[in-house]
Amino acid sequence: MSIFPYKLVKVADGLRVWVPNHFCYTDFGVRDSKLQNRYGRRYVCTDTPGTGFIERESESHSYNDFVRRNIYSQRRRYGRMLLGREPNYRKEIKRTRAALDQAHEPMKRRILDSYLNALGVGEIEERIERIEQAIKNRVKQHHHNKFYVSVLSHYKHKVQQLEEDMRSVELDVKDTCSAEQYDAWLRLVEAFMKVASCRRIWHQNDHSRHQYEQVFFDLGIFDFIRSETFLPILRTSVGVTYYILPTCLIAARDSVDFDVIPLKGLAIVCQEMAVQETIELISSRLGDAASMLRVPALDQTWYFNHVRPIMHFVGAYDELRALQDSES
Repeated sequence: MSIFPYKLVKVADGLRVWVPNHFCYTDFGVRDSKLQNRYGRRYVCTDTPGTGFIERESESHSYNDFVRRNIYSQRRRYGRMLLGREPNYRKEIKRTRAALDQAHEPMKRRILDSYLNALGVGEIEERIERIEQAIKNRVKQHHHNKFYVSVLSHYKHKVQQLEEDMRSVELDVKDTCSAEQYDAWLRLVEAFMKVASCRRIWHQNDHSRHQYEQVFFDLGIFDFIRSETFLPILRTSVGVTYYILPTCLIAARDSVDFDVIPLKGLAIVCQEMAVQETIELISSRLGDAASMLRVPALDQTWYFNHVRPIMHFVGAYDELRALQDSES
Protein backbone atom coordinates (compact mmCIF):
# COMPACT_ATOMS: atom_id res chain seq x y z
CA MET A 1 0.00 0.00 0.00
CA SER A 2 1.33 3.43 -0.96
CA ILE A 3 1.22 6.26 1.55
CA PHE A 4 2.77 8.87 -0.73
CA PRO A 5 1.07 10.17 -3.90
CA TYR A 6 4.34 10.14 -5.87
CA LYS A 7 7.45 8.00 -6.04
CA LEU A 8 10.85 8.98 -7.45
CA VAL A 9 11.66 6.44 -10.16
CA LYS A 10 14.62 5.99 -12.48
CA VAL A 11 13.14 5.75 -15.99
CA ALA A 12 16.36 6.04 -18.02
CA ASP A 13 20.07 6.54 -17.48
CA GLY A 14 20.44 9.93 -15.88
CA LEU A 15 16.70 10.54 -15.57
CA ARG A 16 14.53 10.19 -12.47
CA VAL A 17 10.97 11.46 -12.38
CA TRP A 18 8.18 11.65 -9.82
CA VAL A 19 5.75 8.92 -10.89
CA PRO A 20 2.20 9.12 -9.45
CA ASN A 21 1.09 6.20 -7.31
CA HIS A 22 -2.56 6.79 -8.19
CA PHE A 23 -4.21 4.30 -10.54
CA CYS A 24 -4.20 5.50 -14.14
CA TYR A 25 -7.50 5.00 -15.97
CA THR A 26 -7.00 4.09 -19.65
CA ASP A 27 -8.84 2.25 -22.42
CA PHE A 28 -5.89 -0.07 -23.01
CA GLY A 29 -7.12 -3.53 -23.96
CA VAL A 30 -10.66 -2.22 -24.34
CA ARG A 31 -11.01 -0.75 -27.80
CA ASP A 32 -9.30 0.57 -30.87
CA SER A 33 -9.55 4.28 -31.62
CA LYS A 34 -11.41 3.59 -34.89
CA LEU A 35 -14.43 2.36 -32.89
CA GLN A 36 -14.78 5.54 -30.86
CA ASN A 37 -17.03 7.50 -33.21
CA ARG A 38 -19.47 4.67 -33.80
CA TYR A 39 -19.89 3.32 -30.31
CA GLY A 40 -19.55 6.38 -28.14
CA ARG A 41 -17.17 8.92 -26.74
CA ARG A 42 -15.43 7.92 -23.54
CA TYR A 43 -14.66 4.57 -22.02
CA VAL A 44 -15.73 4.64 -18.38
CA CYS A 45 -14.03 2.09 -16.14
CA THR A 46 -16.25 0.78 -13.35
CA ASP A 47 -14.65 -0.65 -10.22
CA THR A 48 -12.03 -2.95 -11.75
CA PRO A 49 -9.64 -2.98 -14.75
CA GLY A 50 -11.17 -4.35 -17.92
CA THR A 51 -14.79 -3.80 -16.90
CA GLY A 52 -16.72 -0.69 -17.89
CA PHE A 53 -18.93 0.90 -20.52
CA ILE A 54 -18.78 3.23 -23.49
CA GLU A 55 -20.49 6.55 -22.96
CA ARG A 56 -23.14 7.12 -25.62
CA GLU A 57 -24.67 10.28 -26.98
CA SER A 58 -27.83 11.08 -25.04
CA GLU A 59 -30.03 14.05 -24.26
CA SER A 60 -31.16 12.40 -21.04
CA HIS A 61 -30.11 14.49 -18.05
CA SER A 62 -30.32 11.47 -15.75
CA TYR A 63 -28.02 9.42 -17.99
CA ASN A 64 -25.52 12.25 -18.31
CA ASP A 65 -25.57 12.63 -14.52
CA PHE A 66 -24.96 8.89 -14.22
CA VAL A 67 -21.90 9.18 -16.47
CA ARG A 68 -20.62 12.24 -14.63
CA ARG A 69 -20.90 10.46 -11.28
CA ASN A 70 -18.82 7.58 -12.61
CA ILE A 71 -16.22 9.95 -14.07
CA TYR A 72 -16.15 11.98 -10.85
CA SER A 73 -15.49 8.82 -8.83
CA GLN A 74 -12.25 8.41 -10.79
CA ARG A 75 -10.81 11.73 -9.64
CA ARG A 76 -7.53 11.38 -7.83
CA ARG A 77 -8.05 11.65 -4.11
CA TYR A 78 -5.39 10.84 -1.59
CA GLY A 79 -7.89 9.21 0.76
CA ARG A 80 -9.04 6.73 -1.88
CA MET A 81 -5.48 5.76 -2.66
CA LEU A 82 -4.53 5.43 1.01
CA LEU A 83 -7.57 3.26 1.80
CA GLY A 84 -7.04 1.05 -1.27
CA ARG A 85 -10.27 2.10 -2.96
CA GLU A 86 -8.70 2.74 -6.34
CA PRO A 87 -8.56 -0.11 -8.87
CA ASN A 88 -5.54 -2.25 -8.20
CA TYR A 89 -4.05 -4.82 -10.58
CA ARG A 90 -2.22 -6.82 -7.92
CA LYS A 91 -5.32 -7.11 -5.77
CA GLU A 92 -7.40 -8.10 -8.79
CA ILE A 93 -4.87 -10.74 -9.88
CA LYS A 94 -5.01 -12.27 -6.41
CA ARG A 95 -8.83 -12.30 -6.44
CA THR A 96 -8.93 -13.81 -9.93
CA ARG A 97 -6.54 -16.63 -9.01
CA ALA A 98 -8.68 -17.49 -6.00
CA ALA A 99 -11.86 -17.46 -8.10
CA LEU A 100 -10.22 -19.61 -10.79
CA ASP A 101 -9.32 -22.24 -8.18
CA GLN A 102 -13.01 -22.45 -7.21
CA ALA A 103 -14.51 -22.33 -10.72
CA HIS A 104 -15.72 -25.52 -12.39
CA GLU A 105 -18.00 -24.36 -15.21
CA PRO A 106 -15.92 -24.46 -18.45
CA MET A 107 -16.90 -21.04 -19.82
CA LYS A 108 -16.36 -19.36 -16.46
CA ARG A 109 -12.90 -20.89 -16.19
CA ARG A 110 -12.16 -19.74 -19.73
CA ILE A 111 -13.17 -16.16 -18.91
CA LEU A 112 -11.21 -16.08 -15.65
CA ASP A 113 -8.13 -17.63 -17.23
CA SER A 114 -7.99 -15.06 -20.04
CA TYR A 115 -8.79 -12.30 -17.54
CA LEU A 116 -5.87 -13.35 -15.36
CA ASN A 117 -3.49 -13.25 -18.34
CA ALA A 118 -4.88 -9.89 -19.45
CA LEU A 119 -4.39 -8.44 -15.98
CA GLY A 120 -0.72 -9.42 -16.10
CA VAL A 121 -0.26 -7.44 -19.33
CA GLY A 122 -2.45 -4.57 -18.16
CA GLU A 123 -0.49 -4.14 -14.95
CA ILE A 124 2.71 -3.49 -16.92
CA GLU A 125 0.97 -1.05 -19.28
CA GLU A 126 -0.70 0.87 -16.46
CA ARG A 127 2.67 1.46 -14.79
CA ILE A 128 4.09 2.70 -18.10
CA GLU A 129 1.14 5.09 -18.44
CA ARG A 130 2.04 6.63 -15.08
CA ILE A 131 5.69 6.89 -16.12
CA GLU A 132 4.66 8.61 -19.36
CA GLN A 133 2.61 11.13 -17.36
CA ALA A 134 5.65 11.91 -15.24
CA ILE A 135 7.90 12.34 -18.28
CA LYS A 136 5.35 14.60 -19.99
CA ASN A 137 5.30 16.80 -16.90
CA ARG A 138 9.08 17.03 -17.08
CA VAL A 139 8.93 17.86 -20.83
CA LYS A 140 6.60 20.78 -20.11
CA GLN A 141 9.07 22.17 -17.63
CA HIS A 142 12.01 21.93 -20.04
CA HIS A 143 10.36 23.01 -23.29
CA HIS A 144 10.52 19.75 -25.29
CA ASN A 145 14.01 18.65 -24.35
CA LYS A 146 15.02 16.11 -27.03
CA PHE A 147 16.34 13.62 -24.48
CA TYR A 148 13.04 13.55 -22.60
CA VAL A 149 11.10 13.18 -25.86
CA SER A 150 13.27 10.21 -26.89
CA VAL A 151 12.67 8.52 -23.52
CA LEU A 152 8.95 9.12 -23.91
CA SER A 153 9.02 7.56 -27.39
CA HIS A 154 10.75 4.52 -25.94
CA TYR A 155 7.91 3.92 -23.49
CA LYS A 156 5.26 4.54 -26.15
CA HIS A 157 6.88 1.82 -28.25
CA LYS A 158 6.64 -0.53 -25.27
CA VAL A 159 2.91 0.15 -25.07
CA GLN A 160 2.51 -0.73 -28.74
CA GLN A 161 4.22 -4.07 -28.10
CA LEU A 162 1.97 -4.69 -25.10
CA GLU A 163 -1.11 -4.04 -27.26
CA GLU A 164 -0.16 -7.05 -29.37
CA ASP A 165 0.41 -9.13 -26.22
CA MET A 166 -2.99 -8.08 -24.90
CA ARG A 167 -4.80 -9.12 -28.07
CA SER A 168 -3.19 -12.56 -27.85
CA VAL A 169 -4.39 -13.27 -24.30
CA GLU A 170 -7.86 -11.69 -24.33
CA LEU A 171 -10.90 -13.88 -24.89
CA ASP A 172 -12.35 -12.95 -28.28
CA VAL A 173 -16.12 -13.24 -28.66
CA LYS A 174 -15.60 -14.74 -32.13
CA ASP A 175 -13.81 -17.71 -30.54
CA THR A 176 -16.78 -18.59 -28.32
CA CYS A 177 -19.33 -19.39 -31.03
CA SER A 178 -19.97 -20.41 -34.61
CA ALA A 179 -19.96 -17.95 -37.51
CA GLU A 180 -23.78 -18.10 -37.72
CA GLN A 181 -24.15 -17.40 -34.01
CA TYR A 182 -21.71 -14.51 -34.24
CA ASP A 183 -23.61 -12.90 -37.13
CA ALA A 184 -26.88 -13.28 -35.21
CA TRP A 185 -25.24 -11.77 -32.14
CA LEU A 186 -24.10 -8.74 -34.16
CA ARG A 187 -27.70 -8.21 -35.26
CA LEU A 188 -28.78 -8.47 -31.63
CA VAL A 189 -26.22 -5.82 -30.65
CA GLU A 190 -27.59 -3.46 -33.31
CA ALA A 191 -31.10 -3.97 -31.96
CA PHE A 192 -29.89 -3.56 -28.39
CA MET A 193 -28.34 -0.17 -29.18
CA LYS A 194 -31.83 1.15 -29.94
CA VAL A 195 -33.12 -0.30 -26.66
CA ALA A 196 -30.29 1.38 -24.74
CA SER A 197 -31.24 4.69 -26.34
CA CYS A 198 -34.72 4.59 -24.80
CA ARG A 199 -35.13 7.68 -22.66
CA ARG A 200 -36.57 5.82 -19.70
CA ILE A 201 -35.71 2.35 -18.38
CA TRP A 202 -36.92 1.13 -14.99
CA HIS A 203 -35.99 -2.06 -13.18
CA GLN A 204 -38.47 -3.76 -10.89
CA ASN A 205 -37.03 -4.25 -7.42
CA ASP A 206 -39.48 -5.80 -4.99
CA HIS A 207 -37.07 -5.21 -2.08
CA SER A 208 -36.81 -1.47 -2.68
CA ARG A 209 -39.10 1.10 -1.09
CA HIS A 210 -39.79 2.59 -4.52
CA GLN A 211 -39.89 -0.85 -6.27
CA TYR A 212 -39.17 0.68 -9.68
CA GLU A 213 -35.66 2.11 -10.02
CA GLN A 214 -34.30 3.88 -13.08
CA VAL A 215 -31.36 2.07 -14.67
CA PHE A 216 -29.33 2.46 -17.87
CA PHE A 217 -28.36 0.02 -20.60
CA ASP A 218 -25.05 0.44 -22.46
CA LEU A 219 -22.45 -1.33 -24.54
CA GLY A 220 -19.26 -2.19 -22.72
CA ILE A 221 -16.76 -4.79 -21.66
CA PHE A 222 -16.43 -7.39 -18.93
CA ASP A 223 -13.11 -8.84 -17.76
CA PHE A 224 -11.26 -7.71 -20.91
CA ILE A 225 -13.48 -9.85 -23.20
CA ARG A 226 -12.66 -8.57 -26.68
CA SER A 227 -15.35 -7.87 -29.27
CA GLU A 228 -15.63 -5.58 -32.24
CA THR A 229 -18.95 -4.14 -31.07
CA PHE A 230 -18.72 -4.43 -27.25
CA LEU A 231 -21.10 -6.40 -25.06
CA PRO A 232 -24.73 -5.44 -24.35
CA ILE A 233 -25.04 -4.45 -20.68
CA LEU A 234 -28.36 -4.81 -18.85
CA ARG A 235 -28.12 -3.18 -15.44
CA THR A 236 -30.37 -3.89 -12.49
CA SER A 237 -31.02 -2.19 -9.18
CA VAL A 238 -30.19 -5.31 -7.15
CA GLY A 239 -26.41 -5.43 -7.62
CA VAL A 240 -26.35 -7.77 -10.62
CA THR A 241 -25.30 -6.72 -14.13
CA TYR A 242 -26.01 -8.88 -17.18
CA TYR A 243 -23.76 -9.15 -20.25
CA ILE A 244 -25.00 -10.88 -23.41
CA LEU A 245 -22.59 -13.09 -25.35
CA PRO A 246 -23.42 -15.20 -28.42
CA THR A 247 -23.92 -18.43 -26.44
CA CYS A 248 -24.46 -17.32 -22.85
CA LEU A 249 -25.50 -14.61 -20.44
CA ILE A 250 -23.08 -13.44 -17.76
CA ALA A 251 -24.75 -12.51 -14.47
CA ALA A 252 -22.03 -10.51 -12.72
CA ARG A 253 -21.99 -9.38 -9.12
CA ASP A 254 -18.40 -8.24 -9.60
CA SER A 255 -15.47 -9.03 -11.87
CA VAL A 256 -14.79 -12.50 -10.43
CA ASP A 257 -18.12 -13.34 -8.79
CA PHE A 258 -20.40 -14.19 -11.70
CA ASP A 259 -22.53 -16.96 -13.18
CA VAL A 260 -22.52 -18.12 -16.80
CA ILE A 261 -26.04 -18.96 -18.00
CA PRO A 262 -26.46 -20.69 -21.40
CA LEU A 263 -28.85 -18.93 -23.76
CA LYS A 264 -30.40 -22.27 -24.66
CA GLY A 265 -33.67 -22.45 -22.77
CA LEU A 266 -33.34 -18.89 -21.42
CA ALA A 267 -36.41 -17.04 -22.64
CA ILE A 268 -36.73 -13.26 -22.84
CA VAL A 269 -40.24 -11.97 -23.41
CA CYS A 270 -41.65 -8.56 -24.26
CA GLN A 271 -45.14 -7.39 -23.43
CA GLU A 272 -46.83 -4.20 -24.51
CA MET A 273 -48.67 -2.52 -21.66
CA ALA A 274 -52.30 -1.85 -22.41
CA VAL A 275 -53.57 1.73 -22.12
CA GLN A 276 -56.15 0.66 -19.55
CA GLU A 277 -53.50 -1.02 -17.41
CA THR A 278 -53.52 1.45 -14.53
CA ILE A 279 -51.66 -0.05 -11.65
CA GLU A 280 -51.38 2.78 -9.14
CA LEU A 281 -47.72 2.25 -8.32
CA ILE A 282 -46.72 1.95 -11.96
CA SER A 283 -48.67 5.08 -12.85
CA SER A 284 -47.04 7.12 -10.11
CA ARG A 285 -43.49 5.85 -10.54
CA LEU A 286 -43.23 4.95 -14.22
CA GLY A 287 -45.55 7.48 -15.77
CA ASP A 288 -45.16 6.79 -19.51
CA ALA A 289 -44.16 3.10 -19.37
CA ALA A 290 -45.27 1.45 -22.62
CA SER A 291 -43.70 -2.02 -22.50
CA MET A 292 -41.88 -4.44 -20.28
CA LEU A 293 -39.06 -6.93 -20.80
CA ARG A 294 -38.97 -10.05 -18.64
CA VAL A 295 -36.49 -12.86 -18.06
CA PRO A 296 -38.69 -15.30 -16.12
CA ALA A 297 -35.91 -17.76 -15.26
CA LEU A 298 -33.93 -14.96 -13.60
CA ASP A 299 -36.98 -13.20 -12.11
CA GLN A 300 -35.93 -9.90 -13.72
CA THR A 301 -38.26 -7.30 -15.22
CA TRP A 302 -37.57 -3.97 -16.90
CA TYR A 303 -40.04 -1.31 -18.10
CA PHE A 304 -39.58 1.05 -21.05
CA ASN A 305 -41.27 4.09 -22.50
CA HIS A 306 -41.05 2.57 -26.01
CA VAL A 307 -42.38 -0.61 -27.59
CA ARG A 308 -40.95 -1.18 -31.07
CA PRO A 309 -37.22 -1.24 -30.14
CA ILE A 310 -37.94 -3.75 -27.37
CA MET A 311 -39.84 -6.06 -29.71
CA HIS A 312 -37.07 -5.90 -32.33
CA PHE A 313 -34.52 -6.76 -29.66
CA VAL A 314 -36.52 -9.76 -28.43
CA GLY A 315 -36.91 -10.90 -32.05
CA ALA A 316 -33.14 -10.72 -32.55
CA TYR A 317 -32.59 -12.56 -29.27
CA ASP A 318 -35.01 -15.34 -30.26
CA GLU A 319 -33.15 -15.71 -33.56
CA LEU A 320 -29.86 -16.06 -31.70
CA ARG A 321 -31.31 -18.46 -29.14
CA ALA A 322 -32.80 -20.66 -31.87
CA LEU A 323 -29.28 -21.27 -33.17
CA GLN A 324 -28.30 -22.72 -29.79
CA ASP A 325 -30.93 -25.43 -30.24
CA SER A 326 -30.08 -26.15 -33.87
CA GLU A 327 -26.34 -26.46 -33.21
CA SER A 328 -26.54 -28.42 -29.98
